[in-house]
Amino acid sequence: MFNAKIFLICILFSIIEASSDRKLKYWLISCEFNGCTYAFNTCFNCIGENNCKECISSTHQGCSICANDIFNEDLMEVIDGVNYLVCDPIHLIQTKVCHLFCRGQFRTTGQCVRLNNIPVCECSSETLTTLTSTTTKESTTSNESSGGFSGSLNISFGISYGYQKFFTLPDGDLVRGSSSNFIEVRSMEDGSLKKTLTSSYVNPNVFGILSNGDLIAGYASNKTLLVWDLNGTENESLKRIMQTTDSFQYLTVLENDDLAIAQNQYPYDIIIRSSQNGMIKKILAGHKDIVYQIIELPNGNLLSCSYDKTVKEWNLTSGLVLKSLMLTSHGSSMALLKNGNLAVGQLDGTISIWNLESDFLIRNLIGHLGKICYHDCLQILENGDLLSASYDRTIKVWNVYDGIIKNSYRFLVHQIGTLPSGNFIGSSSIQILVWN
Repeated sequence: MFNAKIFLICILFSIIEASSDRKLKYWLISCEFNGCTYAFNTCFNCIGENNCKECISSTHQGCSICANDIFNEDLMEVIDGVNYLVCDPIHLIQTKVCHLFCRGQFRTTGQCVRLNNIPVCECSSETLTTLTSTTTKESTTSNESSGGFSGSLNISFGISYGYQKFFTLPDGDLVRGSSSNFIEVRSMEDGSLKKTLTSSYVNPNVFGILSNGDLIAGYASNKTLLVWDLNGTENESLKRIMQTTDSFQYLTVLENDDLAIAQNQYPYDIIIRSSQNGMIKKILAGHKDIVYQIIELPNGNLLSCSYDKTVKEWNLTSGLVLKSLMLTSHGSSMALLKNGNLAVGQLDGTISIWNLESDFLIRNLIGHLGKICYHDCLQILENGDLLSASYDRTIKVWNVYDGIIKNSYRFLVHQIGTLPSGNFIGSSSIQILVWN
């Protein structure tokens, strides 16, 4: 193996020597030497420079150098005042990198050509405005039917501080947490920052909206709940502070404005608190591990999805477990379908469909190769289809009645959500995208 690497390095340096400027193919050295060729296939449908860099970097420890070198303008050839990635059409790897580079420029693809007798990457003139769909074997129904998901990209914008939990507001704006002491309120029309809610409390990571429109946020580092008036000025928005003993993992505002709060530490109870004074009204004890999502049913009962491989239904009056659905893997997300059935995402990539009246497992949706991401990573489309997000870097559209994958889109997200407009939103660690 060592001799093979030495041989490869010698070949690469011979390529560089043949170039008019030795720095031009540094990207080829870093990408080949760090074994990043697999990433060029995995990230074929990336969108934008940040997304493409993140995708390449995440496939291998050393590939962040490769990703940065591909988009490094200092390593490019300047022809007539324009920067070009050096790219030789006789090398397959280089043609793949050319494609990724052009995807990073929001172009559909590119090809290696010779300009002024210099081998460079030339991007197509067609601008990339949609997520590229990957072929699925069973798909026979168009996802562009009424109420479906077309993958058409509406807006995208970069974010700082890595992935932070977000929450969509009734007016269409977005609330985004932080590992610091502030909450961002952003417009989803253009991604602009409208307001920052700042306090002395740290790591706001769970959110909900009360019936009067106020925002309630849980600050994990301080185990404190803060209520914000979203219509107030930045200096006059904080309405009340409630100290708790909770280790916030998930929060749901119930129909009566009470709060159902999941814990990320033992004993993993669900705490029901008043949103007015923070007092505990009920403790739902029974889960043996972290609860990742809580849903209030139309009949007033609660559903909770847990890492302990169960989904439990609770009677809020008595605090007792009414039923417990046994999963084959750890639960991570769930959603109520339009017909009343329940979809549960699991960390083995399976999505199970349950009849809540009979507790019968109807079917498993098989197609994701990685974990269904945590917290609200299953969304119901207007036409009844199911949208799922996974750490396998795909978002899939499912027909829940026959288990067919209708479309699959290449994008790495940590969370997805639905805006009041019907558009869908997803967040990675470096950008937020909104799809029509």
